[in-house]
Amino acid sequence: MRKLFIFMMIISLTIWGLTSCKPGLLPTEEAGKPKVTLDRIEVMSYFPWVDLPARTPLALGFVFNIQNPSGYNIKLDNIKFTVSFEAAPEKYIEIATPTNYDQIFFPPNTTSQYRIVSVIDSATIRLTLLVAQAPKVNEWNLNIPELIKGWYSKIGDFAFKIKVSEGMAVFNTEKGDVFVPFEGIFPKK
Repeated sequence: MRKLFIFMMIISLTIWGLTSCKPGLLPTEEAGKPKVTLDRIEVMSYFPWVDLPARTPLALGFVFNIQNPSGYNIKLDNIKFTVSFEAAPEKYIEIATPTNYDQIFFPPNTTSQYRIVSVIDSATIRLTLLVAQAPKVNEWNLNIPELIKGWYSKIGDFAFKIKVSEGMAVFNTEKGDVFVPFEGIFPKK
């Protein structure tokens, strides 16, 4: 069972690596192209903490500003990004990669808000830290149960930073598809 889990994680990470945005790609500032910026993160739903290995859900809402500086409608075809929680000052651990395929139009010469809700749980975070993020956990000498419990107890006040990185939004326009990389940190202290 464990070998199957590890095999599936390797396959998933390989697929994710082949389809994620290119390293070093920064948010676009090209004139006339859409721009995506992180406005804020909201706690959409929170459940009382239950010690691991029990599952405690947490729903976060990521609110993005979508700027369409062009003179025509654009359609968001899909959007994805990686969510990282701050484990130590300026040290982040990747937790999840939400992907959304809702197709929505944005009118010309406007900035609109777009919300993506991502539901994660403590058991999934624990597995991520034990497998995919194990090198960081070991290097930084982190106590996984205490780290996760700390995130859950501090999330309401945003006492730690949450980073959105490796973001990529795909827009359909009358001039063809546009790929827009983005990133951001909340709270902006």
